[in-house]
Amino acid sequence: MASIFLIEAISRRIRRRKREKKLHFATQWPNTQAEINHWKVLNAEQEVATTGAPYQIEAGFHFKLDGEYYGGYLRSIALTHHEAESKATGSPRVNIRYNPTNPDETVVFAEDNPDNLPFRIISG
Repeated sequence: MASIFLIEAISRRIRRRKREKKLHFATQWPNTQAEINHWKVLNAEQEVATTGAPYQIEAGFHFKLDGEYYGGYLRSIALTHHEAESKATGSPRVNIRYNPTNPDETVVFAEDNPDNLPFRIISG
């Protein structure tokens, strides 16, 4: 049993490092505005879920660049089910960063979106 926990811990650490590396590089990527076009309330990821807030909002977005459409997803912080259901509405604009060599690779930073969404997001 202990080996399973060790493997899970190592796996989480690898994912976290990969994510942090991507976020570091993404700070240099160009930014643009995207429009949210799809909302979904999900069970929160294990890393952010709490007993009182076990849900997250996942929002799909799209943006246009040089006549082509691209898209991605963002996730909220952990929320109660009522908060998630009531705040997952509309088509707000979100500031995103995209990889200029592969615009399908996007990152949404919480710092770039302090007031334009009705909930806080997790950078990534």
